[in-house]
Amino acid sequence: MAGSVPRWVLFAAGSAALYCLVIIGVVLAYNTSVLNASSYAEITGGGFIYNYRIADIRSGITVGVRRDLPAGTHLVAELETPDGMLELNQDYVPGHRNYVFETPPLTGVEPERSYMARLKVVDAVTGAELERHEKALKTGIAPRVMPDKPLTIGPGYFPNPDLQPAPAASPSKASPTSGG
Repeated sequence: MAGSVPRWVLFAAGSAALYCLVIIGVVLAYNTSVLNASSYAEITGGGFIYNYRIADIRSGITVGVRRDLPAGTHLVAELETPDGMLELNQDYVPGHRNYVFETPPLTGVEPERSYMARLKVVDAVTGAELERHEKALKTGIAPRVMPDKPLTIGPGYFPNPDLQPAPAASPSKASPTSGG
């Protein structure tokens, strides 16, 4: 039998192919079960942002979408500020995986105090809360380190003219004396 493949080679190739298919099936089933058991979204980061150049303090969180959400789902962030709770909303966009929620400029931030940040995933049709996540935000920096006015202005970070020292008075020149 010239040119024929021995039976043991065909058996080995078939066994290897079957083994690979079984392993791929098991891994796929496991990953699908883990993904289905996971939450829709999570708070992936957060904290306080001190921008010394423009005398600005803000707080915020970043949200990562772990699996696809139902169409029309709303992401609602509740951020505690010195003035009370602030609610920020964003609609889920299919395929968009990261969202940022940030407060407007803050005043009166207390160092070493925990400020609560909550993320709610809300169904747009029923208004039901699908899940909730919380994170405490804390800063170790007192707001007194921030300047009263921005140090720079404009997109080019030009020095703030309101903070420029007044030019020093130039000494008066002595009048030339006439010699004899």
